[in-house]
Amino acid sequence: MRRTTDWQARALGALAVAVALVAVLLPATPAVAASAGFRAATLNIYYGLSQADFVHDLNLIASEADLVGLNEVGARKAFLESWAADNGWWLYAPGGTNQAGEALIARKSMFDVLDKGSIFVCDTNGPGEVPPARYNNWVKYRHPASGRTVTHINAHAVASIESAGRPEDLPRTRCAEAQFQGLKDLAVDKQDEGQVIVSGDFNVDFSADRSYGYAKFPWQVFEANELPNLRSIYNLYGERGTGTHGSRHIDYVYFWKRLPEHQLMWMTGYDIVGATRSDHNGVVATFSIQN
Repeated sequence: MRRTTDWQARALGALAVAVALVAVLLPATPAVAASAGFRAATLNIYYGLSQADFVHDLNLIASEADLVGLNEVGARKAFLESWAADNGWWLYAPGGTNQAGEALIARKSMFDVLDKGSIFVCDTNGPGEVPPARYNNWVKYRHPASGRTVTHINAHAVASIESAGRPEDLPRTRCAEAQFQGLKDLAVDKQDEGQVIVSGDFNVDFSADRSYGYAKFPWQVFEANELPNLRSIYNLYGERGTGTHGSRHIDYVYFWKRLPEHQLMWMTGYDIVGATRSDHNGVVATFSIQN
């Protein structure tokens, strides 16, 4: 009886060694590979809010994310500088009110700043006219938990440029078209340096844009082409809720999606953040990034 027990023990031991060896030799898949997570958000905080309502919305979106692209916040630059310093956030809000409006913030506990920049796009209806000049702002971060580089690009396209996905024949529309192409070019440039996220209020409804397919609007410029290319939350996970601005889904988070064998960062889902005092809801996308 003891001899049988010894034999069974040796057999089980050999089986365990074989299973362990196979597990070591098999390549890890992206789902299994060690990864770290973070959240990236966008929120247009209406410039006409009271200070109390502005602070409410800022704290709300900051509680939901680790990287945030803000719009219409240039007039609050001084406050944002104090808020960021007091709460452990990096802030990039360059220049005057118009340029600083598309601010980027990131948790210091989650990211280190490597580089940053701002690109002038156009002056919409003309120098000094309303609506004002547009800029594409960006910050390149190091994500210490994964060791990866992540560039966050943030922008705000001018309003009233489309109707049911069709472009309005206005100078501001041509400005927006230039801005969308500039964002795509910037994403292409930065993807050579690491992972890329693009966010902002683009004032073009996702469904209408995809349905009509105007060549110079976000669907065609960012998403309709083959990989590698930008992909939005709505493309990957569908539209949720009633909209981000009324019934329209015009606030976006994109990431640079590569061919599967080269993908190191994945968008894993998103949520719409309501209960804002602004006329926009926020959007928060979750990401997994390989160590």
